[in-house]
Amino acid sequence: MCGIAGFWFKRDVPEAAQQWLKDSVTSLHHRGPDDRGLWFEGGVGLGHARLSILDLSPLGHQPMASRNGRWVMVFNGEVYNFREIRKDLKMLGHTFFGTGDSEVILEAFAEWGPAAVRRFVGMFAIALWSKADSRLYLLRDRVGVKPLYYGWNGNSLWFGSELKALRAFGHWSPQLDRSAMVDYFRYGYIAEPRSIYQNVFKLPAGHWLELGPDGEKKIEPYWSVLDAALNRRQSSENELAEELEALMIDAFRYRMISDVPVGVFLSGGIDSSSVAAILQHHGGQRIKTYTIGLNDAAFDESPHAERVARHLGTEHTTRILKVSDAMRILPQWGNLYDEPFGDCSGVPTLLVSQVASESVKVVLSADGGDELFSGYNSYTAMLTQRRKLAAIPEWLGAATVAVLRALPIDQIDSLLAAKRWPVELNHRLRRRVTIPCAKIRDRLQTRTVGEMFDQALTIWSYGELRGLLGWDGHPARSNCDIYPGEDGEKLCLWDLHHYLPGDILTKVDRSTMAVSIEGREPFLDHRLVEFAFGLPFRFRRSTGGPKHLLRKVLYKYVPREYLDRPKQGFGVPIGQWLAGDLRVLIDQYLEPSLIAAQGIFNAEFVGRLLARFRAGDSLTEHKVWLLLAFQMWHARWLSN
Repeated sequence: MCGIAGFWFKRDVPEAAQQWLKDSVTSLHHRGPDDRGLWFEGGVGLGHARLSILDLSPLGHQPMASRNGRWVMVFNGEVYNFREIRKDLKMLGHTFFGTGDSEVILEAFAEWGPAAVRRFVGMFAIALWSKADSRLYLLRDRVGVKPLYYGWNGNSLWFGSELKALRAFGHWSPQLDRSAMVDYFRYGYIAEPRSIYQNVFKLPAGHWLELGPDGEKKIEPYWSVLDAALNRRQSSENELAEELEALMIDAFRYRMISDVPVGVFLSGGIDSSSVAAILQHHGGQRIKTYTIGLNDAAFDESPHAERVARHLGTEHTTRILKVSDAMRILPQWGNLYDEPFGDCSGVPTLLVSQVASESVKVVLSADGGDELFSGYNSYTAMLTQRRKLAAIPEWLGAATVAVLRALPIDQIDSLLAAKRWPVELNHRLRRRVTIPCAKIRDRLQTRTVGEMFDQALTIWSYGELRGLLGWDGHPARSNCDIYPGEDGEKLCLWDLHHYLPGDILTKVDRSTMAVSIEGREPFLDHRLVEFAFGLPFRFRRSTGGPKHLLRKVLYKYVPREYLDRPKQGFGVPIGQWLAGDLRVLIDQYLEPSLIAAQGIFNAEFVGRLLARFRAGDSLTEHKVWLLLAFQMWHARWLSN
C-alpha cells in the first residue's frame, strides 16, 4: 500500500509545480513511510510514498520506468496474481530483476497497453504516463478499494490518493460543492464521482481516465458487474456451494501474499468468520485476529468474536473501546478523512487498526459480504415493507395518505420533541403515535423500491436541508431503480456502487493507512463479486434469511449456533457520547457565534436542533453528529 500524487499541465507550468508535488507526497507520508520518489518531465510530474509489503528491496522504488522506456508509473495497492502474469510475460521475452508486483504491472502495460488492467486480480490506483504519445492514464480497481482523486480545470490535472494531496497544489482555490454537501447530509458520505470541492472528483471504480496531449479527457469503464448480473448461473445449490468455497479459498489465500506479517479483523459475524475460518484451515499458518469491544452490550460483538476465535484456534486480541479513546480519535477526524465523513464506526475501525499495527503490517477486512449476499438488515426491512404495501388496495392507500397529510403530524412531533416532559411519556407519544404515522404516510407515497430505499436511508430530509442550508435544488442522485433485476438485487447493486466505496471502503482505507498498515478486502476479489451477482437471488437471500449460500459454506467450518443470531453491525453509542463526555466537542464546534460567522448554515435552525438534542430527542442524534463531523472537517481545512 502506498500513496500516489501527480500533475499534468497543458501549458504555463508554474515554477512551483515541482515543489507542490513534493509537498503533496509529503502529505501522504502515513500511507508510505518507507520510501519516497519523484519524477518530472516537462509539464508532467509523478510522486510516490511507499509502504513496503512485497519486495522490500530498493527494486520496488517508484516512480518506475518500463524496460522499453515508454511508460512511467506510480501505483498504490496490490495485484495478487502478479506471479502468473510474470510467467506469461517471461514467455513473451520480458525480464525481471525484482520479486514484487510493481515491475510486473508496468511490464504488463508495456506489453498490452492500459487494457492490461483487465488481467489484474487486486486492488489498485495507478497513474501511467506514456512518453510515446504524451498520454496520461489514471486507473482504479473494479470495486473501489483504493481511492483516487483528481482535479481538472481544462489546462491542468492534478491527482492523489487523498484530498490532502490535492490541497498541496497551489494553483487552485478550493470551493465547496453544494450538491456534495446535500449528499453528505442526506446519507453521511459523498458518493463518487463527486468530492466536497468543485472541479475535484473521485475516479469511479472500474474506470480509467485518459488524457491526451492537448487535454482531450475521457473516462470509460473497463469492467461492470452488470455483465455477471445479467447472466445467471444454472447449477444446483450443492454445485454452487462447492464453486463458492473454492473461489473463497483462492481469493482469501491471494490476500495472504506478503513479505510482512498479516492479520484479520474479526467481529464474529458471518463475513469475518468466513475469512478467518478459511484462512485458518487453508492459509498454511496460524492467523492473528483482532476485535474491538464496547462496554455497552448493545454494541459489543467481542464475545461472539472470541468464541469463534477459540473454535478456530487463532491468535486473538480484543481491545475495549472507551470514551477516552473517542476523545483521542475525534480531534483527528477532519485530517483523517479530509472531506466530510459521517460514519462514526470510523472510531472503532481506527482503534482496531492501531491495535493490529502493533503486530502486523497487513490486515484483512471482510467488507462486501452484505452487498454480495444481501445481508443488511435494511434489505430485510425494505423487502418486508414492499410486500406489505403491495397487499394494500390502491384506494385504501390513497385515502390513508390523504387523511395523514391533512393532520399536522410533523408539527406535533416537533413540539413533543422540544418539550422537557418526562422521558418515558415523550418516548411513548412519539414512538407510538407521531413517528409511525409519519412513516406510514411517507412510505405509502413511494412508488418503487428505489424511492422507498432512498427515503429510508435519508438522515436529513430535503425540507430540513432547506432550513439548514437554504438549499432549494433538486435531488442530485438517482436511486436503485436504475438497476435491472428484482428488488433485492437492485438494493445490493446500489450499495455495491455507492455505500460500499463511498463509506465502508473509505473508512477502512483511511483507518488502516493512518497507522501505516495495508487493508485488504478478500470478499471484493472481482471473481467473487461476479460469482455472487451471477447467482439466482434465492441463493443469496432465501426464505430462511440472508446470505444463504455463504452460510452453507461457513457451516462446514464454524458451528451454526455460533453464528445464527440477529445481525448486529459495527456501531458506537454516538448519541450517548455526544450527550455525555463528548458534549465539549459540540460546545466547541457548534457554538452559535461560530456557526453564524461561517455563513454556511442557518444558525437559528442549528440552535433549534441542538435544543431538541439536549432535551433528549434521540432522532436528532445522527443529525447532530453529521453537523459535528462537518465542522471538525471545516475547522481543519477551510478555517482561516
